[in-house]
Amino acid sequence: MYDVVIRNGLIVDGTGRPGRIADLAIAGGRIAKIGEVTEAGVEEIDANGHVVSPGFIDIHTHYDAQAFWDSTLSPSPLHGVTTVIGGNCGFTIAPLVAGDGPVDPKDADYLMRMLARVEGMPLESLQQGLPWDWRTTEEYFDRLDGTLMPNAGFLIGHSALRRVVMHEDATSREATTEEIAEMQRLLRAGLAAGGMGFSSTWSTSHNDHTGVPVPSRHASRDELVALCSVVREFPGTTLEFIPAVGQFGQETL
Repeated sequence: MYDVVIRNGLIVDGTGRPGRIADLAIAGGRIAKIGEVTEAGVEEIDANGHVVSPGFIDIHTHYDAQAFWDSTLSPSPLHGVTTVIGGNCGFTIAPLVAGDGPVDPKDADYLMRMLARVEGMPLESLQQGLPWDWRTTEEYFDRLDGTLMPNAGFLIGHSALRRVVMHEDATSREATTEEIAEMQRLLRAGLAAGGMGFSSTWSTSHNDHTGVPVPSRHASRDELVALCSVVREFPGTTLEFIPAVGQFGQETL
């Protein structure tokens, strides 16, 4: 006897093969058989008229803040999403500090207001719904570990790295060699702690709450390449970059 048998569903297995009507048996938390299942299940589900498929992965979300007050990451699970990736476009709320010093409240406030502006989030929700009690990316991950219903992974955001390293200069000039090295160090630490990759943006649609281009838009090509180069030290991680919105020009290509 199987633990669960899902019967008469349209099986879409994610391989690209056409869907087919079949049964699916589960034993010990794993798929044991797909096809005609003659044995009974402890639980029987009639999926006639429904699709049976693997969960969907949403690779571009901004649940970094919502994760603290909504452990379901709604509405993603309602659409069959079982894994989400946050921290896109360089907009993250960790790390909050560079080096061993205390968090500069101005940096935390900036990242909060930037996120509210670029992603249309209510500022009151970010102020009241977040504990803001982490310093590093690792501590941020620890605060969320084991609390979320869907699987979740997060990228390390360029604008956050730039702000905590350069403070107010992050939106006014290019970084020095020393500042780039510190951003690399923070990125490396975040990836070692479990970050899924690095994200950034140069899109002209991304401005902060003061109307100024977000920090990553002030980065030189050398800075961007230097940060991207850190990712190759961590097999399985990835890059996410928004060069522009709309049709790409020659410069973007």
